[in-house]
Amino acid sequence: MSPAHQQIVNVKIRNDVADLVSVTEAVDRVGVESGIPARTVMQLQVVLDEILSNVIKYAWPESGAHEFFVGISVREGRIEISVTDDGRPFNPLDQPSPAPVSSGRRPQPGGVGIHMVRQLVDSIEYVRFDGRNQVTLTKRYDLEPSSQRREER
Repeated sequence: MSPAHQQIVNVKIRNDVADLVSVTEAVDRVGVESGIPARTVMQLQVVLDEILSNVIKYAWPESGAHEFFVGISVREGRIEISVTDDGRPFNPLDQPSPAPVSSGRRPQPGGVGIHMVRQLVDSIEYVRFDGRNQVTLTKRYDLEPSSQRREER
């Protein structure tokens, strides 16, 4: 991918974990086409699994079929992924980091996934507009030489 080139991919999915594969495939395809390092793509897959699973499980407490959107944008050494849903308001930035765990004790459930997401991306932004949540995740990377990409994939 040339430095001036940018790529934008939009994926619409249902609130069904079976639809996560379409996002996984889109991120993999964008990673290969854009020269994004395999490690960065893997980290983004982990992040997206957490964020999208949370939307599917918790955004619509009344259940029923819903659709939401994932936008993937690549430009000049960074990838931005936005997740937009019309579920109940949820700002992941409001979630506290998990409390430290004493030696020999098990951590309390909950909150670990969002904390992990924060560690794996460079920035997270949240806005609520027109009854929709939008979380935007940004991850920077260095372009890989094409010979190295072939060896890792």
